[in-house]
Amino acid sequence: MAVTAINLPRVSQNLRAFNLLESLRANQAGLYRVQTSLATGLRFLQPSEDPLRAASASSLDRQLAWMNQVQSNLGKVNTTLNEVDTATQEALDLLSEAQALAVQATGDTLSTEERQALATVVDSMIDRLITVGNRKHLNTYLFSGLQGALPFERTASGVIYRGDAGRMETIVDTDLAESSFTISGLEFFNAVSAEVRGFVDLDPAVTAQTRVCDLNGALGRGVQLGRIVVSTDTETVEIDLRGAATVGDLLDRLSASLPTGVTVELGPRGFVLTRDPAAGEQVTIREVGGGRTATDLGLEGSFTARSRTGGDLDPRLTAMTRIADLRAGTGIDLNSGLVIRNGGQAATVRFDGVETIEDMLNRINEADAGVWARLADDGRTLTVQSRVSGSDLSIEENGGLVATALGLRSLHGGTRLSALNGGRGVQTATGGDLRITTADRRVINVALEGATTIQDVLDRINSAGRGAITAGLVRQGNGLFIADNTVGAGTFTVEALNYSTALADLGLDASATGGRLTGQDVNPLRVDSPFTALLELHDGMQRDDRAALSEAGERLDRVIRNMQERQGEMASRARVMAERAERVEAEITATTALSSEVRDVDFAESIVRFQQLQTALEANLSTALRILNLSVLNYLT
Repeated sequence: MAVTAINLPRVSQNLRAFNLLESLRANQAGLYRVQTSLATGLRFLQPSEDPLRAASASSLDRQLAWMNQVQSNLGKVNTTLNEVDTATQEALDLLSEAQALAVQATGDTLSTEERQALATVVDSMIDRLITVGNRKHLNTYLFSGLQGALPFERTASGVIYRGDAGRMETIVDTDLAESSFTISGLEFFNAVSAEVRGFVDLDPAVTAQTRVCDLNGALGRGVQLGRIVVSTDTETVEIDLRGAATVGDLLDRLSASLPTGVTVELGPRGFVLTRDPAAGEQVTIREVGGGRTATDLGLEGSFTARSRTGGDLDPRLTAMTRIADLRAGTGIDLNSGLVIRNGGQAATVRFDGVETIEDMLNRINEADAGVWARLADDGRTLTVQSRVSGSDLSIEENGGLVATALGLRSLHGGTRLSALNGGRGVQTATGGDLRITTADRRVINVALEGATTIQDVLDRINSAGRGAITAGLVRQGNGLFIADNTVGAGTFTVEALNYSTALADLGLDASATGGRLTGQDVNPLRVDSPFTALLELHDGMQRDDRAALSEAGERLDRVIRNMQERQGEMASRARVMAERAERVEAEITATTALSSEVRDVDFAESIVRFQQLQTALEANLSTALRILNLSVLNYLT
């Protein structure tokens, strides 16, 4: 540290004093900065004092703030996962107890009274399992999905699930990676039934409002917009279709740019091009630069006819699809409505005033039938699932064909026989299964061996009857019917043949009335959940029904395996999150150390600098005392 010279020759006294003051100010400012650094432990208090280090420190601060937020997220994630693990283990322990009771009750050692007494124990298990399913952590239900509603509630029909299929997610890494940290009751408890999966492609028509992103395209791969070239005998134009949001946008661009004599309009499935004599004999549409727009729109190629209908753009079914646009624009008559039967509840769903798919789904979901209706993932059909464990779901006709037209009837012609009766199917016998006697005493034997669907059964019966009888699906309710078309003094009957169980398996083991036999629904869907298993176990014990107890035990085995798989998945996720938390903590430690190197003062260096500045200050003061010691001669000169 040098001392500033103030004894300059041939200068005025004022300049010497000014130089002295500047030197003293510089020393004092340096001392102040060093003292502040020693007092605060920081190299700088303002970015202007050290711009390079300040920029680095600011960047590190942002990183630390982000890491601390991630660490906070991971803390909540890990505590939640621990709570989930505890709850899932409690549920599995409870079901293991129920499994032991099922084995005990199925045996021969208990009396009817003892089994009925055990039903009370199972009833308490149901309530305890509901309590586990409604477990809360951080004021959030662990198994409700994303809705945050109370997940499970016991009703007269069973146990209803009011949550959804979502999982809570958050950012769990400094690279912005997100991960879920809860599991819905739909997944862990399998709280909804298998789907009544729509068996009809509702095939919405293409409209001007249809979004391009909702088109499957002529080849089923979507529509990639680019440029196309349209040529006639006299003219060639290039049309840029990029950026179009709707089919109406595409129609406007094509209409504005097509060559003279070529026009375009929108049909129910896609574009229709028309050629008049002004366009010549041939119109050609081709791609530009290896694109695929013309192909996806079903327009690629040449035509010489008066008009050409492009390929089916095959729009996806969306919530905003209008009912009138279904079936390629012919629509569906929903006037008769449909019936949803779920356990002891039966809801007649009316669709008056409904305009869109969303309106229709809302009517179904709001019918208080304990079901969840939504668009299927295939973008063509609808699905309905039961939310109520312990009850049977059926979707039936209400005197019309609405359920069939929507593809939602739970028993229909395409229903596979192997799916009936809870998966037990239909057992046939060699040589014939049904013997039908008509009023005119005609005997009709029907063999069902080799039939795979309900329609196969109906076709076999109708073919064997040769007009004497008619078999079909009932228009009111859900089941098969067989009607006698003959007249006579005999009694119309339908009996099992060759000891076949097919009659009962098809729900036709009933008495005919007025020449018509109406069967029962043999394809109800049931939620395959632990609540269903416990409710079945409870009912089996109350009725002292060994077969029901055995089925409940089998369901318990199945649902426990599924729940153990889900528990293992969450345990694996918890281990990953714990390791991630350790890594983030290590990153925070390393970043904090780096930030300290950039921002924190080196005390040894600062102390030495302080001593240097103090020595320089003392030297300046001492020099000034000698140099600026004025006399009378200074004033004379």
